[in-house]
Amino acid sequence: MHPAVGLLIQVVIAVHIALPLGTWLLLSGRRNDKTRLWFISISIYSLSLCSIALRPYVSGYLSYLMAWSGVFASWLIMVEALRRELNMKPWRWPGMGAVVGAWVIFLIWLYQTQDLNTTGVLVYSATFILLNTVLSWLIWQLRRTVQSRSLMMIQVAFAIHAGAYLNRMYHYAVTGNVDYLNVFSFSWVSNLVTLTSILAMILICFGYWGFALERSNQETTTAQAGQLQALAESDAMRNLVKERDQLLMLNARVSALSSLSSFSAMLVHDISQPLQALELGLYDLQSQVKTVPDKPALQSRIDDLMVLSGKASDMVSSLRRLMIRGQDQMEPVDLQSAIASVFPILQGEANQRGIDIQSINQLTRARQVQANEVMLQRIVFNLAANAMDAMSSLPTPMRSPPRILIELLERQREGQDWVVLQIQDNGPGFPKDLLQQLSGPVVSSKAQGSGLSLLLTQSMVRLWGGQTVMENLAVHGESGAILQLWLIPTPGQASA
Repeated sequence: MHPAVGLLIQVVIAVHIALPLGTWLLLSGRRNDKTRLWFISISIYSLSLCSIALRPYVSGYLSYLMAWSGVFASWLIMVEALRRELNMKPWRWPGMGAVVGAWVIFLIWLYQTQDLNTTGVLVYSATFILLNTVLSWLIWQLRRTVQSRSLMMIQVAFAIHAGAYLNRMYHYAVTGNVDYLNVFSFSWVSNLVTLTSILAMILICFGYWGFALERSNQETTTAQAGQLQALAESDAMRNLVKERDQLLMLNARVSALSSLSSFSAMLVHDISQPLQALELGLYDLQSQVKTVPDKPALQSRIDDLMVLSGKASDMVSSLRRLMIRGQDQMEPVDLQSAIASVFPILQGEANQRGIDIQSINQLTRARQVQANEVMLQRIVFNLAANAMDAMSSLPTPMRSPPRILIELLERQREGQDWVVLQIQDNGPGFPKDLLQQLSGPVVSSKAQGSGLSLLLTQSMVRLWGGQTVMENLAVHGESGAILQLWLIPTPGQASA
C-alpha cells in the first residue's frame, strides 16, 4: 500500500474520532434528550466512516455491511433529533429498528449477488441524497421558528454532502466508469466524496454546537425576562399588600375614633344625669331654705351652687352637640379672615426655607362661604406645607425662585356662583400616579405619608357642598401644581 494511502486513512480516522469527542465537550452544560441523540448519531456515523477507511484491513462484512448500516442508522437518528427540535411526534424505536433491519437485509442480498460495488453504491448514494434532502427540509422548518445562523451552516453541510453523491451518480451514468464508485480508486470524483464527507461532518458538528449555544442564550434571555416580570409582579403584590395595610390602619383609626366617640357620648350622658339630679336637689333645698329666714348665708351658697350647676349643664350640652354634629358642622366663614389667621405662620416657615409665599385677595367684596373655619384653616395649612416639602426635597436647584401663591377668586359655573380658594406653586408638580389614584381610598406623594390629608380635604370640601380640583401646570418650560377648593357662598351673598 502506498504511504499516501495509509496517511489518508489515518487522517480520516483521526478526524472522525475527534469530531464525536469535540461534540460531546462543546455540548457540555447544554445536554438534553435532543443533543444526546445528535451526539449518538455523530458517533455512529464517525465509527462507520472509520470502518470504511479501514476497508483494506478488514472483512467485507465490516467494511460494507456494518459501515453502511451504521451510516444509515446515524442519519435516521439525526432526522429524529431534528423532528424533536420541531416538537413533532417522536418515532417509535421498534419502527426505526425495523427500517434499519430491512436496510441490512437489502445490503446482505446485494453482497450475496456480488453487486455491492455497483448497484449497492448507487443505492447507497441515492439513499443519502434523499436523507440529506429530508434533513435540509427539517433544518429549513427549524429556521422558521428559531433565528440561528448556525442552522444555515448545517443546511450548507447537507447540501455539500448530497452534491458530492449526486456528482458521483452523474459521472457514472455518463461515463460508466466504475472507479467513480470506489473511494479507493482516488479519482477526482471519489476524492471529492471523501473530502466533502469530512467537511460536511465538521460543519454539521460546529453548526449544531452553535445552534445549541444560541438556543441556550435565548432560553437564558427568556428566563431573565420571566424573572424580571416575576419581580415586577412581586413588587406590584407588595404594593397591594402595603395599600391593604394602609387601609387596615385607616380602618383601625376610624374604628378607634368611632369607639371613642361612642364612649364619650356615653360619658356625657352619664354626667348629664347626675347634674340634672343635682340641679333638682338644689331647687328643692332652695325652696326649703326659704322657710328658714335666719340662714341667709345658706341661701347665698345654694344660689352659687345652682349657677355652677347651670354652667356645667351648658358645657355638657355644648359637648354633646359638638359630638353629634362633628367637624363637618358648617357655618358662615369669612374666607379672607380665615386665611389671614394662618398666613403669618406659613410665611414664617416659608422664609426659613427660602420660599416666597404670597396671599392675594381678588374678591370684589367681603365674602363668606359655607364651611368650618377650623377645618378650613387646617386644610390650607396642610396644603401649603405639602407644597413647601415638595419644593424643598428637589435634588437639583430650581430654575426660578420657589414660590407659593394663595388666591381668593370669584367664579361662576353652570349658573352658580362660587368662591375659589386656589393654592399654586412652581414646584415639581403632583406625581402622575397620585393624579391617577386621586379617586382611590388612600393616596400620598410622600414616601411615609398615609394620604389622609388629601383624603380629609376631599371629604370635607365634599361635605360642605364644594368641589376639589387638582392638576399640574407647565408654564414657560417650568412645572407646577395647582389645587382649587370651590366653595359655596353663604345664602344672600351670591352676586346678581
